[in-house]
Amino acid sequence: MCVKKTTRRTRKTPLISPLLLTFSSLLMLSSVIVCIIMPIQVVEAAENADAELPLYYGWFVETEYSSSFLNRSRKMLADTLQEIPDFLKDVQNFTQKTYITDILLHYTRENADEVLHCTAMYNGVSPNYVPGAQEYSEKQVVKDNLNQVSTLHSIGWILTPRTFGARIKLTKNQLLVWNQNDTEGNPKEAKVNTKTFITPITYGQNLRAYKENSTDQDPDVMGNFQPTSGNGSKAHLTLGCSPGVGAVTTGYDLVDLIRLEGINGSEVKTYDIPKGGWLRNYGDGQWVFYPTKQFLLESTFLGYDSGTRQLAASFSLLCLCCAFAILTMFKQKL
Repeated sequence: MCVKKTTRRTRKTPLISPLLLTFSSLLMLSSVIVCIIMPIQVVEAAENADAELPLYYGWFVETEYSSSFLNRSRKMLADTLQEIPDFLKDVQNFTQKTYITDILLHYTRENADEVLHCTAMYNGVSPNYVPGAQEYSEKQVVKDNLNQVSTLHSIGWILTPRTFGARIKLTKNQLLVWNQNDTEGNPKEAKVNTKTFITPITYGQNLRAYKENSTDQDPDVMGNFQPTSGNGSKAHLTLGCSPGVGAVTTGYDLVDLIRLEGINGSEVKTYDIPKGGWLRNYGDGQWVFYPTKQFLLESTFLGYDSGTRQLAASFSLLCLCCAFAILTMFKQKL
């Protein structure tokens, strides 16, 4: 009599499972460490609140105004490129882009989701604050202006091979908290930052709402080819930068253009903008728009923090999510 021999198959656990368990354990341990350290840092920050300064102070444009103005500015640029052949040819040359849509995408923002802002004072990062940062923060006029809403007056635009920006004319009250070097032109090397491409815009978006926030230029600005100079003249909004160029470069470009405005006269090539205003070419790809309208942007004066704590908290949450996903996958294989 023959007895049939049966063999019992055993399910083998994949060799990678111990590695997954180890990795998930490390992720969970990392998240726990961050969660323990962060409250300690928050308590220390609270105890030393007087020593903690924001990265910079400035006017932050309200969200609806910010997106609408950025939209309108880019539409203005697109229309002017289409209407003035010399302008289009020069911009095509220094951007190495043929089509207007590609030119618009050439000028991007470092943080596309953030609202536009005009920096009044840059403090730097603790403990290496710039000279005068602590004194500025302790000024009563700065404290009085914090969280206060005011209107930024955008009176024109600039376009260079490196930057696209809006020119701001500050009010007397805004000048009280202005603390920038209005004569600091371009350094030898521009600051380079990682770029984030913006989503292509729809030109018709929010234009109806924004038309209510424009008015005729002030008499001292209308037709003036140097509408700002001296104190506060560096005030601007960065609308976009070429790849590898930091937003700080917009202010340097504006200072250089203001200098050119002061030394160049009637020999500067001037073009009429069909929808109202003038466009001037100061050479080397440096263009300035002088519109007949100014645009009013509701803004709040605030201090901006770099958000290091928020980044650490996000990292902790990410570690937990990854560990949970790995453990779930491992359980399904058992």
